[in-house]
Amino acid sequence: MEKLILDSKQSLTNLGNSILGFFEVQKFHDSLKAADEILKKTNKKKVALILLDGMGQIIFDKYKDDIPYLYSHIVTTFKSVYPPTTVAATTALTTGRYPIETSYLGWTQYFKSRNAYIHVFPSMDALVPDKVHTPPVTLKELQVDKIWDLINQTQKFNATSISSYMKKLENGEDDFDFFFDSASTLVKSHDFVYIYSSNPDHLLHDYGTEDEAIRQILIYLDKKVKELVENNPDTLFFLTADHGFKDIEEISIFEHPDFVATLSEPVCSIEGRFATFSVKNKEKFLELANKYYGKDFIIKSKKELLAEHTFGYGEVHENSLNVIKDYTLIATGKYSFYMGENPIGFKGAHAGITEGETNIYLLAFNI
Repeated sequence: MEKLILDSKQSLTNLGNSILGFFEVQKFHDSLKAADEILKKTNKKKVALILLDGMGQIIFDKYKDDIPYLYSHIVTTFKSVYPPTTVAATTALTTGRYPIETSYLGWTQYFKSRNAYIHVFPSMDALVPDKVHTPPVTLKELQVDKIWDLINQTQKFNATSISSYMKKLENGEDDFDFFFDSASTLVKSHDFVYIYSSNPDHLLHDYGTEDEAIRQILIYLDKKVKELVENNPDTLFFLTADHGFKDIEEISIFEHPDFVATLSEPVCSIEGRFATFSVKNKEKFLELANKYYGKDFIIKSKKELLAEHTFGYGEVHENSLNVIKDYTLIATGKYSFYMGENPIGFKGAHAGITEGETNIYLLAFNI
C-alpha cells in the first residue's frame, strides 16, 4: 500500500513558520520557500494572512472566471495537512506546528482525561446531545500558543486575529460586511493580523461545489478581499485555504452489522472521511473493511500512520496517541461516514486524500 507521508516543506505548517520567522520568532519547523522569497523581497513591515475556509485549488479553478482579482494573485500550489480539515489545518497554520504535536487532528476526538468523544472547537460531546464540556478542551488539554501570541511575546510587534464568527446576523449567519470592515481597522493598527473567513466552507458543506450559492459568495469574497487589500497599501497580504472540497454521499457506520460487530465500540472519530476505529477483531475487521469499503477508502493501522508521519513531525502530543485508534479508513472516493441516527446532511466535505481536498493555493497582494 502507498505510504501517506506529509511533505515536510510544502504544507500549511511551513507557511506558519514563514510568518514566525519574519517577525523574529524562533521557528518550529522549515518555512515555506515561496512565502519566504516574498517576505525577503518586500519593503512592507506589516503582514496580514487571510484564510478562506474551504477555498482549495479545486474551488479556485472551478470558479476562476468569477474571481478575477483573487485568481490573478496566485503564487504557488502547496498542501494542507493530513487530514485536510479545519481543526487540523487551521491549527497547523496558526501555530506553526503539526497536528501530531498539537493533537488538533479533526473535528471529533477521544479525550482519555474526560473519557468522552468531543467535537473539538465547540467542546460539545459527540455522543451525548447538548452536553458541553467545561473548561473547553481548547483551553485545557489542547492549549497552545498561536503565532500572534508568539509575535506579541517578542514585545517588538503588535499582532492579533479576527474571525467572521465574531458577529452574527439575525438569521444566524456571519456578518461578513462587519467582518471585513473590522479586519481593515485591525490591519491599520497592527503589524500582523490573521483574518479567518468561515465561507466558502459553510456553504460548500450545505450545497456542494456546483451550486449557484457558491458562485455568489465567491464573487462577494473576491470584491471584499480586493477592497481590503487596496485600502491597506502599506501591508503585505497572503491568502490561502485550509483545505479543498469534495462532493460526497454520507454512509452510516451501522450500514453493515457484521462490520460493526468487529469494533470495540460503535464509534468512528476524527472525521467522516478520515475515520478512526477501535477494533476487537483485527482479522475480521480488515476482511470486512476491505469488502465493504476497500474501493473508496484506504485502510491504515495506527502503527503505519505514526511511522509514515502522516500527521506530521516533531514531539508526539500524548493526547494524539489516544485520538488515533487501531485502524483508520481514509477516503479516496465520494463517501463520508456518519454515526448518528440520521445523516448530517452535508453535500460537500473534506478530510479525504483526493487532490481536490489536499491541494491549496498561496496568493500574495501588495508585494
